[in-house]
Amino acid sequence: EYLRAQILEDDHAVDGILTQIRQISRLRWEHSAPVRVGCRMGRPEKSAPREKPTVHSLFPIELYGGNQRLIANAADQKDLRVQMGVRFCTVCEKKSPMINCHHRKLDDFGEEKPGEVCGGRTELRVSSEKENARRRGELQTVRIDNILEDARISLGLDRVPKRMKGLKKLMSKNQTPEPVEKGILRAKHGLPVFRDGTIRFDMSDVPVTHFTPEEVGVEWRQLKHLGYTHDCFGEELQRDDQMLEIFPQDFILARNGADYFVRAAQYIDELLVRFYDMEPYYHVEKPEDLVGHLICALAPHTSGGVLSRLIGFTDSSGGYAHPLFHAAKRRNCDGDEDAIMLLMDGLLNFSRDILPSNRGGKMDAPLVLTTRLNPTEVDKEALNVDSAWHYERWFYEATLDQPHPKALADKMDFIERRLGTIGAVRGLGYTHSTKSMSEGPPLSAYKTLETMIDKMNGQLSLGHRLRGVDVRTVASSVVRSHFLPDLRGNLVAFTRQKVRCLKCGHSYRRMPLAGKCIQPKKLTGRGMSAFGVKKSEGDMCNGNLALTVTEGAVRKYIKVTKHVMETYGVDQYTRQNVEWLAESVESLFNNDNAKQLSLADFL
Repeated sequence: EYLRAQILEDDHAVDGILTQIRQISRLRWEHSAPVRVGCRMGRPEKSAPREKPTVHSLFPIELYGGNQRLIANAADQKDLRVQMGVRFCTVCEKKSPMINCHHRKLDDFGEEKPGEVCGGRTELRVSSEKENARRRGELQTVRIDNILEDARISLGLDRVPKRMKGLKKLMSKNQTPEPVEKGILRAKHGLPVFRDGTIRFDMSDVPVTHFTPEEVGVEWRQLKHLGYTHDCFGEELQRDDQMLEIFPQDFILARNGADYFVRAAQYIDELLVRFYDMEPYYHVEKPEDLVGHLICALAPHTSGGVLSRLIGFTDSSGGYAHPLFHAAKRRNCDGDEDAIMLLMDGLLNFSRDILPSNRGGKMDAPLVLTTRLNPTEVDKEALNVDSAWHYERWFYEATLDQPHPKALADKMDFIERRLGTIGAVRGLGYTHSTKSMSEGPPLSAYKTLETMIDKMNGQLSLGHRLRGVDVRTVASSVVRSHFLPDLRGNLVAFTRQKVRCLKCGHSYRRMPLAGKCIQPKKLTGRGMSAFGVKKSEGDMCNGNLALTVTEGAVRKYIKVTKHVMETYGVDQYTRQNVEWLAESVESLFNNDNAKQLSLADFL
């Protein structure tokens, strides 16, 4: 009896109550979930414009625009001394850094005529010493106030946006700026520009194979016009609740990006009309007008865009598309983040000549465009997607033995087995339906919780409620893998940091003995200084110097770490490691020999 009791106890430890049920019942009983898969959080979801740092115009203004790089501030100084490519006009033969000559025409009395520029095509001229240089530009003086005024007049605008921001310097090889008119119109519509001249919107990748018109917020008649004539069961499309199979190159946009692309489309139309003197293309007034227009999707580590079509919107913070489409961007659909842009934006504003010439400058740029998705050319991981409508009984029986997937591959229906036929991109099935693809929390708790303490408390309080989680182990793991490396890195960064001038932006590896910026002033507009000649003696910048890594950046996780240790507990090794680093921080910022005493210390 004792042996039977031991066996019963062992069986219960493995299978729970299921062993006893099998003994007393004539029916077959199996675990409803024999295997449970744990998961951990990756990156939080995202759907937001790419706008850090915010730039409207790819025009260099150095430090003339102040810390915020405002072109209006630079225009107050009239003359700008900046490094740009050397080009000469083929009409007036004057030197101009722009693609089209920016010099004003003269009237009969030799006076400049505002709003009337030469406009001749310019040609790049590179000196022999700059031929093999990474950047071929030279210091030039331009009247930015005249350029802005002429651009405003040519666009037919009343004023130039006050918050229009430019670049400090151009990083491209020939250092040719883009037309200022483009930056003015972007600032007018509140749109930032990426380094390649396009307007980007980043979203987390979410794979989808089926949807209904009501899920994407588009009427079925409009989708029928786009080619969705029948649902996935072969019935003619006549209702908003019919299930449709998504075309491989169609895209469902996050709804918070709809207004952003409405403004982008309006910017493109205004650019075509006011700058290129052409007819508008998009005619977009509301998000629904975007449906059916072409976009270009791009992964940040590649240089090839994939053509797509916008067909609807979702309330989730992500971009929904076919698994093969994400794979065509060289992604494997595991929460990666990619960007999309309007196709006309890429065709009008992208140029290789404005890409940075440093290493990696051609990455994340649409150098090529894939117009047709070929399933045989994508990563094999996407070809493993199941495409069956249901699983047979033998499949569930086989899972009890946990065989290798390759042992069952010949019996399963997945995309790789359909290659070479239309079935590779059409006719995919699904086994379980949902009420809405965006059903669930709109944002994860990681984004809704503001402080790091709130995030930690949320994670560890959840660990308290889960029987399979040892909250002390989780706390130790978080401290060791996140807080301690960050604290060590910040300590090293603080001790090796540079100091930066708040006035001219120059950085020093060591603090100057003067305690102020000792860079000579660069004077412009008077005598030889108009050509960038600096004074050999006399005036210095004298700007205040500031640290680039602050004390707060080093201390920011110490309080959180101690809170975790006191509340949830950690192992002894982790505790001692934290205490040692905390003492190192205190020793760095406080004098160990000087101690502030109070009267109570002498009692």
